[in-house]
Amino acid sequence: MMIRRVATAFLILGFVTAAASCKRAAVTPPAAMAGHWEGKADVAVNWCNAKELPVSLTINRDGSVAGKLGDATLKGGHLYPNPGKPPKGFMLQTSFVVEADLDGPLVAAEGIARSEVCIPVEVDKEGRLTGAFLTSGSEYGGKSERVFSGGLQPLTKGAGH
Repeated sequence: MMIRRVATAFLILGFVTAAASCKRAAVTPPAAMAGHWEGKADVAVNWCNAKELPVSLTINRDGSVAGKLGDATLKGGHLYPNPGKPPKGFMLQTSFVVEADLDGPLVAAEGIARSEVCIPVEVDKEGRLTGAFLTSGSEYGGKSERVFSGGLQPLTKGAGH
């Protein structure tokens, strides 16, 4: 479990630049990326009692994205090219990032809510959606203001809703 958290923390570091790349023209996703995805994300922050969040994303052919992260609903989500560069020596890089507003709390039981999320994503060799998530927030402060982040356990494609 500790190894997974450390690996997730390093994964998140590789995606930090994606959070600064907001508000571009949405793109048409590759055919393998379009569709409904479900799974879980490992929580990377140590100040949240929840260790995993449910994830449900629908990536539409027009680049719009709907779904849920934890207890929050994605609003106005879109898929964009990810111009972020990973740190030196970091091997993982995603081609795309989902950006959306969040409606409702991420973790209702703990009162953790944020206004926006960036989700760098890629379809892996096994056809699963991989990546991470970073919310709006500050680097310092309490539970109510800090950036909330985690790594996607590979999501699988389903029939959708």
